[in-house]
Amino acid sequence: MQDFYAVLNHVLGPALAAAKYELEDMPMHHTRGLFRYRKQLAEGQYGFIEFQNLYHSQSGLSRFRIILLKNSQLDARAPGTLEKTLSELIWNEFGARVLSAEDHWWLYKHPQDLAYEMYEAGSLLFAYGVPWLEGTLGDS
Repeated sequence: MQDFYAVLNHVLGPALAAAKYELEDMPMHHTRGLFRYRKQLAEGQYGFIEFQNLYHSQSGLSRFRIILLKNSQLDARAPGTLEKTLSELIWNEFGARVLSAEDHWWLYKHPQDLAYEMYEAGSLLFAYGVPWLEGTLGDS
């Protein structure tokens, strides 16, 4: 998971920091491949961006997805949380078919593959996901 986080931090860390998203210090989640960033959006409103990595050493083919959550509590999974994967949001809310399916996972074998996939996912995250989370799209 260290390689995944190193690439995530290198590729998207500066953009996430500039947008004021902070990595939650949750070592148990990190060892399982879950990295969650949090931002207070407004008084009593929080947005979360999760990167869920599934590493498969046997096949050499690993994958990750991005999950967006928003609610009125610091606990990302508290009752009343609105949760969508980035691909579900793009597919259903925007009707954009820029990914292969509603349940899209970005696949990679090597860190250099991961960097390219992370860049692609990050571009979509900041084009669709962050504006949706922050309510900057009008009727979000």
